[in-house]
Amino acid sequence: MIGGRLESDNQALFDALRLHSQGRIAVLAMASRYPEEVGQELVEDFQYYGAEAELIPLFWENRETAAFDPELVDRIARYGSIFFSGGDQSRIVETLIQNGEETPALACIRRCHASGGLVAGTSAGAAIMSGPMIVSGTSLRALSAGLCQDPEDEDGFRVGSGLGFFSWGLVDQHFLARGRIGRLLAASRELNQNLAYGVDENSGLLVQGDRGTVIGETGVILLDLRKARFDVAGYDMRDVRISYLDDGDGIDFARGKPLPAVDKRRVRVNRGSYRRPAPVRRHAFSGYAIHDLVLRLAEGDPAHYRHDSALAYDEEREVQVCVEIERPWRRARNLRAMRAGEIRYSAYGFDLHLRSSPVPFDQRPSETATVLPPDPVPGARLVLLGNSPLKWDADHVRPLLEHLVEPVGVLATASGQGQKLARQYANWLEGQGLATEILDIRLENIEQASRDRALLRRIGSMGSLLFTGGDQRRLTEALLHCAEATPVLHEVVSAYERGVPLVGVAAAASAFAGRMIAEGDSESALSFGGSEDAGGSGVVIERGIGLTSFGLIDQNFLNRHRLGRLLVACASQHSHYGFGLCEESGMVIHGTERRIEAIGKTGVIVAAMDQQKVSLKPPHFNPEGIRLNFVEPGSSFHLDTVAADAMDHSGTALALLERAIADLLRDYKSGPAASREPIDELALRDSLLFEYQRPAQPADH
Repeated sequence: MIGGRLESDNQALFDALRLHSQGRIAVLAMASRYPEEVGQELVEDFQYYGAEAELIPLFWENRETAAFDPELVDRIARYGSIFFSGGDQSRIVETLIQNGEETPALACIRRCHASGGLVAGTSAGAAIMSGPMIVSGTSLRALSAGLCQDPEDEDGFRVGSGLGFFSWGLVDQHFLARGRIGRLLAASRELNQNLAYGVDENSGLLVQGDRGTVIGETGVILLDLRKARFDVAGYDMRDVRISYLDDGDGIDFARGKPLPAVDKRRVRVNRGSYRRPAPVRRHAFSGYAIHDLVLRLAEGDPAHYRHDSALAYDEEREVQVCVEIERPWRRARNLRAMRAGEIRYSAYGFDLHLRSSPVPFDQRPSETATVLPPDPVPGARLVLLGNSPLKWDADHVRPLLEHLVEPVGVLATASGQGQKLARQYANWLEGQGLATEILDIRLENIEQASRDRALLRRIGSMGSLLFTGGDQRRLTEALLHCAEATPVLHEVVSAYERGVPLVGVAAAASAFAGRMIAEGDSESALSFGGSEDAGGSGVVIERGIGLTSFGLIDQNFLNRHRLGRLLVACASQHSHYGFGLCEESGMVIHGTERRIEAIGKTGVIVAAMDQQKVSLKPPHFNPEGIRLNFVEPGSSFHLDTVAADAMDHSGTALALLERAIADLLRDYKSGPAASREPIDELALRDSLLFEYQRPAQPADH
């Protein structure tokens, strides 16, 4: 059972799949809306790792005939092992069980499994493994609103029946990345499950009889509810045992007991042990929030620090949820191993307590990022780029180079292939005549890097620091490791405060802000709104590093038509400004000045939001209170006057804004009919382009 986002370079998982399928596996992709494309990619991955694989053309769309086709059933039987792709788990169940009866295709899969064949799946393909099944829902909605009866509500909490290949409890997937601990607890209560398993992305749980083994990038959360105490109503509960199992750890399913990997040793208290609650407060159901608290407690000194908590708030219902993790004396086991320079943790037998309470909107909890906001000198600069400059034209690169001071320290912390990407940037910068040094700081080695005094001094000695693109969550997870600003981040902030220019590329540019867009596209944002719950179907917003508080920043803006998601994200976060960094473009923030300067080829789209008037919660889209501005390269936008130095009323800027609005309208119309209402396109255009409907005003007007 793989938790989703199965990366093609995850050799450990693919080797296990090849081994236990005896090198032959049939791929079933009926969960996907693009089954042929997704299925063929999986076939190619299996073939790359030496397995014989074939996509069986049994899809949700042709289920009424294909699930009964003797020839297709025979092809599944010849392989003897099956792999289910990700997508929508309901589509798998509806394909293999029709009119209340199991189809010949499912009967064949059961025979293969009973004969010793492998039945595997990722994401939706893992969700269907248990008898009861979580169909949909976010953690916050599950805990604050309970079961949902509306099948059109994408984030509504619903449960159903799976296929029952796994008999040891309830399964959930994308678990840590999408903050799904709340919905797994709620589902366990609804379905009377004593044991539940949350499998994270790019990780798997291999089940052989009554034993399991964890394989992959992160791990599995085991929830033991056998001794839990519940409130009469709702989902408040105490004394749930929570364990985090890492790669190589095992599970005795019959006893519900974690089994440590052979190289794991007890974590010992030392000078670096945590002795206080996490200073970075996060939404309880944001990506890896609970994971961070568990690891922090595992590395804590129990004489001073034995429990921590995280909060989540449902604005619509004005309900606050508190998740508390406690490390009990004696029973808890905290283990670690060093593997290839990376520390791997296990944490067994912690206690989890969950409670909900009504809280007025004006008393809702807030998050923090860096411990203290930066206080840069007037000459300090943040340079935020819309995409990688490696392929920019020379004329557009020149303004960027003017902000770089050598030696340039390159940090590919946001990238999953950090060392390779850092070398590419170093070669490019050296080709521009700039002395460069690679600073090898990754999520995998952040703890060692934070203790490396020589490395920290090198960060402070750089003339400028450049953070490459990649995944903004990877960057924030590294620099705010275990919910605390690391020594690496402190050194970066100190350098910035002294005037060292910081450059953030794409994802890093987004993460530099106090709040960041973590995932989601414009279509989903306009259909389902914004959420701080990492499992939300719309645009997901999480805390950033906090180097600037001007507003939300989005990148790759025009080509990926992200105006819709930026507007929805700003509205949901009550942010007054959103900045869209166009391709081959960027913006510069000078010290404490409340203005941004555009550089590069195209420019920056600035959305100014009057939060008293804006209403973008689906199905409503009221553009009143939103004004779009285009800042062309070489000009500035002043936040206090809400005006640009020079506004092109009829030329390139207007054409690019109209292109962005056209993309927004197309994304709005592409969403499900239930999530939208008719929109007056001319009124929308006129409202968003209000600044372009009147004569230009002086910048100090």
